[in-house]
Amino acid sequence: MKNKLWKLLTVMIALTMLITSLVGCTTPTEEPTESPATEEPVVEPTEEPVVEPTDEPAPPEPVTMRIGTTFLLDTVNINVSWTSWQMWRLIYDSVVETGELGVYRPGLAESWEVSDDGLVWTFKIREGATFHDGTPCTAEEVAWSLNWMINVGNDSLSYLWWNFTEVVALDATTLQITTGDPLGNMEYLMFWAFIVPESVWGQFDTYETMAEFVDLSAATGTGPYKLAEYEADDYLLLEANENYWGGKPPVDTIIFQQYASEDAMVQALMAGEVDIVDGIPSTALTTLQDLENVQVEIMQAYALDELSINTHEDGTQPESLLDPVVRKAIEYAIDREAINQVAYAGLGTPGTTMIAPSLGDWHNSEIEAVTFNIEEANRILDEAGYVDGDGDGIREWSDGTPLEYRLMATEGATYARMLEIISDGMAQAGISAPPTLMDYDSQAALVYAWDYDLNMWQWGMDIDPDFGMVIFKCEERYEWGWNPNGYCNEDYDALYVQSATAVDHEERRAVIWEMQEMIYEARPWIVLVYIPSMQAYDNTAFTGFKTDAANIWTKWSIMEVEPVQ
Repeated sequence: MKNKLWKLLTVMIALTMLITSLVGCTTPTEEPTESPATEEPVVEPTEEPVVEPTDEPAPPEPVTMRIGTTFLLDTVNINVSWTSWQMWRLIYDSVVETGELGVYRPGLAESWEVSDDGLVWTFKIREGATFHDGTPCTAEEVAWSLNWMINVGNDSLSYLWWNFTEVVALDATTLQITTGDPLGNMEYLMFWAFIVPESVWGQFDTYETMAEFVDLSAATGTGPYKLAEYEADDYLLLEANENYWGGKPPVDTIIFQQYASEDAMVQALMAGEVDIVDGIPSTALTTLQDLENVQVEIMQAYALDELSINTHEDGTQPESLLDPVVRKAIEYAIDREAINQVAYAGLGTPGTTMIAPSLGDWHNSEIEAVTFNIEEANRILDEAGYVDGDGDGIREWSDGTPLEYRLMATEGATYARMLEIISDGMAQAGISAPPTLMDYDSQAALVYAWDYDLNMWQWGMDIDPDFGMVIFKCEERYEWGWNPNGYCNEDYDALYVQSATAVDHEERRAVIWEMQEMIYEARPWIVLVYIPSMQAYDNTAFTGFKTDAANIWTKWSIMEVEPVQ
């Protein structure tokens, strides 16, 4: 190696000496005695170098939508959830979906058909759908999910599928469901069939162990959005599912921010902190409508406000509250129109039954609303023998017990004003019901222990009348069941079975009208107002919202929305 280096060095020195000698031997040019006239050289313009374009244009900025709300998911475990279903629908797909109010459309199922005897339903499950964890969602997974939810438990939904006798996958794209009776609302039942993956839930074979699972992975669906972050009572962050079978969503990130009140939400919208507010207090409606950059949407929906009268035989309510006369007098003492004006700027509709008029002919239009009439309330109580014997302004029952009741609602400025109207009206009829506001958890704990007298709650009803009927079934009277009012009537339950198994629309409608009449006369509920859906959004941020579903941030609407450039 050393010899080679020396040889290389010798060669380099020799080459250097040779080049130097050649330079030294160059003959210099002679200077001319007279400079000849020369022309200025012509300088040809040089061409600008061609800049090649980059391979890819700059990616667009991620699109973020911020939604203000007063209530988030109650848990990340959909199997024990009771609220916020529109949020869940962004994370999960169901077998059948909806667009406009009451209009069913394909979901995980592209199409479906029923046998001639009405007992066997066949669903064509679309190909290419996957869960957020990458596992495929075929007919086998759909069948597993339904069977698991029925047998292990989805406490809030499994009641829907009580008539299913068999759920099987015939192959990767064919789901078959057999029922014990023909059903007139199968599309509705499958609209609530959120499909969960075996890869997450297959480890649980009891309801008790399943109910304790609250890891973020619990919220693994096939929907257009994935749950990325969740802080209870604070915020929820969803990220777009880029592999969604329906196409990548136009909004990359959705942030639901919880506020203590609707007024605080409105202030956040006006300050540019959120793009949408989910609910508008009547006091802010005109202010928002006057803003150029805010679009207010007022939509008729299924929701309602109601006053529950504790009807459970083991409840802690005074015995006088079980008297139909007292219940009727209370209804006459409630000024529904005043509540409508205070809570909804007069845009709602005074209520009668648990089925809203927006559900079409399912609503029993023959039931006439009792109008506010203090004179009639007093007359009814006078005739029944409820008198104010000691002159304190409060009537007494036959045993001398005063008509004094606990009246409660969830805390909030609007609810406070509504309770004041109810309490003041009842006082004019000689019934004491001082209002009490409390947080939702405290309120629910009392309600589901039937430790209350009068409770005002808001319910989001559904696209089919079935849910409104379920709320009064005997078997739903359990902790966190759908029947916190405590009503139980075997004849009503028998009618429910008839309504669920009636295929003919007119036959089913007649049964549902009879059920509404029965509840109206018994008054476990006094329906106060059918609620308009009032939402607002920043029209300089987004456009293209769908309003036909009574909620501008439904899955159907979000998938069609466009960010304003």
